[in-house]
Amino acid sequence: MRAGRVAGVQILISPWFLILLIVFSFSGMLVKVIGVFASVLWHESAHAMAARLLGYTVREVELLPFGGVARIDRLGEADSQNDLFVALVGPVASFVMAAMIAILSHYVQNWDWRFFFQTNLMLGWFNLIPALPLDGGRILRAWLSQLCGYRKATTAVVFVSWLISGGFLIVAVLQFVFHSDVNITLLFAAGFIALASRKEMAAVGFRAMRILSQKKADMMRRGVMPTAHFTAVEDCLVRDVIALFQPEQYHMILIVDKGFRMRGSLTETDVWESIPDKGMMAKIGDFL
Repeated sequence: MRAGRVAGVQILISPWFLILLIVFSFSGMLVKVIGVFASVLWHESAHAMAARLLGYTVREVELLPFGGVARIDRLGEADSQNDLFVALVGPVASFVMAAMIAILSHYVQNWDWRFFFQTNLMLGWFNLIPALPLDGGRILRAWLSQLCGYRKATTAVVFVSWLISGGFLIVAVLQFVFHSDVNITLLFAAGFIALASRKEMAAVGFRAMRILSQKKADMMRRGVMPTAHFTAVEDCLVRDVIALFQPEQYHMILIVDKGFRMRGSLTETDVWESIPDKGMMAKIGDFL
């Protein structure tokens, strides 16, 4: 269901969210539910505005029964610095809202602000958990990508995500065994993180091709693109070369022999198109 636009971004409301509103309205908790999802909308809108500031297209923000999602075109192909910035803005926005509510509570004292303060505070901290697809997982991956490349960073963060998911599940089981308490929130979080992080891992293999395809489209549309040049010794492994590739630039590789004499050059397209035949462990000189 379309609920209108905020700053040019389409806001969608899931039918399940509407059902949730109706159910909670009969239980006397409608105001709290609206407050929770207003907080989620604020959090996701911060992501959307940060992405737009960097030049990405934000298609929509959808409110779901257990949170929200901002759908941003090409964010999955963003470089690590942009991805880190967009991911970090959400939790910061939640903490800022919590601080504003704390200040407001000193001036408007005929209303119980504690629930809304705690909601934004918890939303900020929960999203900083270093598990994909949460903001904390994206922040950790963006930082690791600068050290070891996107693929290895994703593999590492997915492993951390599974550990966290398993930890949530163990805590939920222990609560049930010793206190007969079924913690639906922990069970949902464990399942959500496990499934979503698995999808993140599956998408890694297609990311390079999506980036190259987008670069070609940008080149055809704009006619020009920033280019980075690398010089590689002919014995260098291809995997070490492509680890240096960045999403926002096209790449040219100059190949030299061990005497540093020029042997030839390759474009980024040449490298990617030859990998299926020669493999990632081939020497870059064999691609000439």
